[in-house]
Amino acid sequence: MINLIFSILILSFYHSFLFYHNQLGFNILLFIIPLLIFLYNVFFIFDRKRMIHNRFGLLFLIPIILLSISYFIYDNYFFQWFNIIIITLTFFLMYLFTIKPTSYFSTFLSNLWKIAFYPFSYFEKYYKLATEAISSFLKLSDFGKRKMKSIIVVLPIIIIVFLLLSSADVIFSSIFDHFFKLFKGLSFDNIFSRGIQIAIIFTYLGSSIYYILYVFTKEKEKQSKEDKKIDHYTIKILLISLNVLYVIFDFIQIRSLIFHQGLKHIHYAEYARSGFFQLMFISLINIIILLLSKKADKDTNFNKMMSSIMIFLTFIIIISSFMRMYMYESAYGYTLLRLLVYIILITEAILLIPTFIYVLNPKINILKYYIVIVYIVYTLLSLSPVDSFIAKNNVERYYKKGKIDVYYLLNSSTDNIPILCDLYQDENIEQKELLRSYLQNTYNEIKNDSLVEFNLSRNRAVKEIEKVITK
Repeated sequence: MINLIFSILILSFYHSFLFYHNQLGFNILLFIIPLLIFLYNVFFIFDRKRMIHNRFGLLFLIPIILLSISYFIYDNYFFQWFNIIIITLTFFLMYLFTIKPTSYFSTFLSNLWKIAFYPFSYFEKYYKLATEAISSFLKLSDFGKRKMKSIIVVLPIIIIVFLLLSSADVIFSSIFDHFFKLFKGLSFDNIFSRGIQIAIIFTYLGSSIYYILYVFTKEKEKQSKEDKKIDHYTIKILLISLNVLYVIFDFIQIRSLIFHQGLKHIHYAEYARSGFFQLMFISLINIIILLLSKKADKDTNFNKMMSSIMIFLTFIIIISSFMRMYMYESAYGYTLLRLLVYIILITEAILLIPTFIYVLNPKINILKYYIVIVYIVYTLLSLSPVDSFIAKNNVERYYKKGKIDVYYLLNSSTDNIPILCDLYQDENIEQKELLRSYLQNTYNEIKNDSLVEFNLSRNRAVKEIEKVITK
């Protein structure tokens, strides 16, 4: 355990060096690689203790690595921050599927919640274990161990009180700030912020390993295979009722969206440019209902038939929503949100395939199929030039129709800079000064990126802007 604790401490300092006041870029990959090496040693301990029951979970290493590489290639602000959540979630899933694989949604969500948040309850025991391990390594006496424990308990309190006093009195704060600046320009805020960052990583990472190693694997599953059942008549009535509604609705969709019939007093374009969000959520609700239908106390052939019909009708609804979004996007142009709607609809359509298999054979682990599909789609999306694609399509639309929302394209991403540089050189563009100001400000922000912040998109953007603004 002493080796793990020192490894966690080194990773905590390394994390601070890579990320403190730095942009996200190459540093993500530089951190993930040693973190995975550390986790390899952790899983070796798990394997030695016979805690690993399914090596399928180790496949989550693939999206972790690919999503980390995306930070090196692209500069999409949304995915940069959202991927931090996804990568963290993927680590939890890797733990869960290797140690406690399950096909029950309720058990899965419960265990996921435990792995994510229960470690906060065990940081005290982890610190006690860390103190004992360090004390043994330093060969401290019993009195020395007591002093070390006292320091670990007292130090955070002293820091918090010191921070509050500094905030309460400017003179008190300036005295210590001047003291820290004597050491090569260091400041109290800098040291304190770094210390907090290191402490958070050290505490949470270590507490997570402690919780999984000593607590999580020893907990017994509360949910049995005898899951709570739903009366099959309730499922039967629900499926019949919804299918009748969907048949009527889908008939109207086919008639109006494809054959343009029944729109005497409604403009076709306006009709098609609404309702896609509602239909997208209905499709998700239908998938949930189909999963719940397998909780019936009797798995009748009639319910299977009704579920199969619902899958087909849901597919028609997804197509309808897709067409409506296409009409809306054709009229108003591409945005990230509209592109994400397309992706969600495509993902829903793919999810209907394992759902249909599950309706016929409820013994398959539908949860595993869902997670694999969602991760494949999301990883491919993160590794795609989303902002560049959006900018390119909007500029092409401008050349065809003369309409463009320049303000939307002036976001924090540099993936669309080459497109904007080409647009800037168009003599007919009205917002030329606005574009020049944006390009100049972006150039000033990213031209001095350090090695750990390196990003191919930002590096390319610097070169492209230099060609334009130096003319």
